[in-house]
Amino acid sequence: MNIFRKSAYLLLGAVLFACNDPNVIGLELPDAAKFTINNDSITNFNISTLSEDSLRSDESLHLLLGQINDPVFGENKGAFVTQMLLPANNIEEIQDVVVDSVFITYSYTDFYGDLNESNDLDISVFRLEEDIFKDSVYYSNFNPTISSTNLAIGKTIYEGDSSNSAYINIKLDNSVGQELINATGTSSMIDDESFLEFFKGFYIEASASNTILYLNPTADKSRFSVYYHEIDVDTAVSLDFEVGGNSARINLFNDKDSSFLVEEEERSYVQSMSGHKVKFEFTTIDSYWQQQLSGRAINKVTIDFEIEEDDSYDSHEKLYLVREKEDGKIVFLTDFTIEGDAHFGGELDGTTYSFNITRYFVQLLTNEEYTDVLYLLASGGAANSNRTILDNSKVSINIIYTEI
Repeated sequence: MNIFRKSAYLLLGAVLFACNDPNVIGLELPDAAKFTINNDSITNFNISTLSEDSLRSDESLHLLLGQINDPVFGENKGAFVTQMLLPANNIEEIQDVVVDSVFITYSYTDFYGDLNESNDLDISVFRLEEDIFKDSVYYSNFNPTISSTNLAIGKTIYEGDSSNSAYINIKLDNSVGQELINATGTSSMIDDESFLEFFKGFYIEASASNTILYLNPTADKSRFSVYYHEIDVDTAVSLDFEVGGNSARINLFNDKDSSFLVEEEERSYVQSMSGHKVKFEFTTIDSYWQQQLSGRAINKVTIDFEIEEDDSYDSHEKLYLVREKEDGKIVFLTDFTIEGDAHFGGELDGTTYSFNITRYFVQLLTNEEYTDVLYLLASGGAANSNRTILDNSKVSINIIYTEI
């Protein structure tokens, strides 16, 4: 154990008292002072961009559909696979009818990019030809087996207002509806298990220049519908299937080209949809910090990241800061697990993400086994399309302390 580690242990009692008492963590303390370490050189910490691994993406809050050709990040594409389920068990036979139309309808809660740009959202729907399971774990690089025939023949987007939710109608070839009508009254329509052996679901993708929709599969309007009428009867009715609830669904994302981002030194990048994350490393924990903190008790430590604003693409509303253990496992900081989300921070406030890392920093100084590698990750990275550009020169560590 080096001299600095030993001296840090002598400070530990005062440091822990300061960390645990919410009334003694600020500059309002008598004799409290603050210093800030800026990233004006690579002396104190290193910041770099890494490609993100595939993300767990089954049963995500939103289904992401579309494509953005980002001038900085390149292509970002969202597709998904989904089951549909029976509206009830034992669907009786439907006879002597004519199929009028077939639609998959999804409410959408938001979009990323520009929904109206060129109106070029081109949707394709293919039959899923392998089983997927609600109780299984799937990742965003899942490669499903699908048919070769595109069943989609058009789409209509309805933009919502204060009284109606926005939704999209994807029109399919009537042959799909006829196949389902023909199956009514058979063993395929007894229950969901039997139905999924007959009809496993869909793979849905879209091309676009600058639009990714956030679809809500559990909304009231979200369903698969076969519209039909009885022969010689004008009144149309529908056979509706569920696409939310217990239906399995998986978001799928394209691979990202990170070669032109990871070499950047002035900026770093966070991107959802299995894009990018930021690696942060302290480099002088046993030298610079020894001089600065000698004879001082730490009251509060925050780390701030500044964004570069982009009017075309919103930054993340929230980021997560996690650490890498010696065995390579990624865990949350104790400031998050003990103190909670509100205390820890990470929301974008103006142009700044600020994290309270007081407990982590104390452990870093006093525990030789504590690693100094942190990662900045997208919050909800499997359910949103945001990307964030950080100005590396404006990353700072702020330490409030008192003399002892």
